[in-house]
Amino acid sequence: MSKNPTINKQKLLLEVSALTLKIEGKTVLDTLSFELAKNEILALVGESGSGKSLTALSLMGLVPKKAKLQAERLLFKQKELLQLDQKAWQQIRGNSIGMVFQEPQSSLNPSMRCGKQLVEVLKQHTQESKKSQTEKVIKALTEVQLQDPQRIFKSYPHELSGGQKQRVMIAMALLCEPQLLIADEPTTALDVTVQKEIIELLKGLQKRRKMSILFISHDLTLVRRLADRVCVMYNGQIIENNTTELLFTKPKEAYTKGLLNARPSTQSRIFPLPTLKDYQMGGFKGQQQTAKERQLHHTKLYQLKPLLEVKGLEKKYYGQSTLFKKKKGFQAVAPLSFSLYPGETLGLVGESGCGKSTLARALIYLDPPTAGEVYFRGKKIVLTDRQLMREIRQKIQFIFQDSFASLHPLKRIGQAIEEVLVYYSDSKNKNVSRANALNLLAQVGLSASFFDRYPHELSGGQRQRIVIARALATNPELLICDESVAALDISIQAQVLNLLNELKNKLGLSYLFISHDLAVVKYMSDRVMVMKEGALIEAQEADLLYRAPQNSYTKKLIAAIPN
Repeated sequence: MSKNPTINKQKLLLEVSALTLKIEGKTVLDTLSFELAKNEILALVGESGSGKSLTALSLMGLVPKKAKLQAERLLFKQKELLQLDQKAWQQIRGNSIGMVFQEPQSSLNPSMRCGKQLVEVLKQHTQESKKSQTEKVIKALTEVQLQDPQRIFKSYPHELSGGQKQRVMIAMALLCEPQLLIADEPTTALDVTVQKEIIELLKGLQKRRKMSILFISHDLTLVRRLADRVCVMYNGQIIENNTTELLFTKPKEAYTKGLLNARPSTQSRIFPLPTLKDYQMGGFKGQQQTAKERQLHHTKLYQLKPLLEVKGLEKKYYGQSTLFKKKKGFQAVAPLSFSLYPGETLGLVGESGCGKSTLARALIYLDPPTAGEVYFRGKKIVLTDRQLMREIRQKIQFIFQDSFASLHPLKRIGQAIEEVLVYYSDSKNKNVSRANALNLLAQVGLSASFFDRYPHELSGGQRQRIVIARALATNPELLICDESVAALDISIQAQVLNLLNELKNKLGLSYLFISHDLAVVKYMSDRVMVMKEGALIEAQEADLLYRAPQNSYTKKLIAAIPN
């Protein structure tokens, strides 16, 4: 374990020494030691399951009832936390230590207005008047840069965007002016522009309030923008602890090097991406794609006939008409046209709510377009032609963001793949279906042992491989990847991106690659389309788009990418 960089003991806010957490006899946190100074930002990074969130919960006294928490020292403002009873813990939570969780939607009560939820926090910790509490909440909402705080106060969570909800959670955590703010993956589910705004907001709040922040993330590139020091966690242990500058310029551990390099760069393309396993095995053999190689590839690619042609496609949703009020349409996708070529990866980017997923569903008539035409291999898609739609659904497959929701929780993995094979095959022979399912598992890098497992027994990366295997069961030509790696750790994301590129080359696939992560889209795509408020505002070859964007919105998106 790396030693802590020296900190003046007089400036210490938090001191953790040999903290160990056992749940039902299993050690999940193993002798953690780190320190956090006053007015400092410390980042805790690592993959899912490394123990980051459990560390944060331990500092808040929120470990499970059957858990056993021990430490040589767990000091906050020189006070030993392990000696506190529940009443004392409740006084510290919110008052001295605030916490912002990863998913604001699950942290906020959907049946209560946001303002009332923030007032409840003040009722718990103060004896102020109702008027004073309301004024304090409005002030907090203003401080986190929410436009029209009076409206936010009266709004329900579902009436706010993801970024607005996260700002409400930050305001809630800051109401009692804590000396320590714990931010647990506060930007993971947000668009790159909103992510940048939240990071800048936290930095500004930290400077104004002179508080300390423990920032938890799996993304080292993001951490570099914010933290003074970084602790890297792996398998319940802190394996590296250093200043941000030294950790990024001179990382010591192979695991840290893997985390740093697994994220795609906007400056170059290395195929395949390095993974943690590569670094732990002593290096990787990826090759950088040259501009000449890329130009030659595009010359061949765009001489072919388009695989998919979209002409004037649009999608509107209509409200209900009444006797006195005529229904009004909402334009989810404005009329747009584009082509996608055999063997091409066409990127589609834009912020949440811009119409990316709506467009993808409209392309294959899962949610039929209001107007426009779609051609696949020169043949017009007609919803009423059942035989044609069966062929289209076979040749165009979806890979969704939430792999767990894409799989039936009560069906074994083999069964989930076999039912697709049987549906699109003339053969009903079980032995043949099983052999084909096992072959598909092998194609996505999984062994035969996964055949009889259930979805809940797999990791996020393994489940996404299963979803890809099931999509391949129809022998598709085009895969629509809708935020297919957004929920994965950086290192697992690299593995799935490598798999998609490998399958593309091996099987001659084409991709419509949808994401709000512009670095990933650039790495994967030949061309990139940018959507804003349902409209296609810019489309260009990927390198050219990122090098010289024409639209101001595109420039804003690219400027927000963590480098």
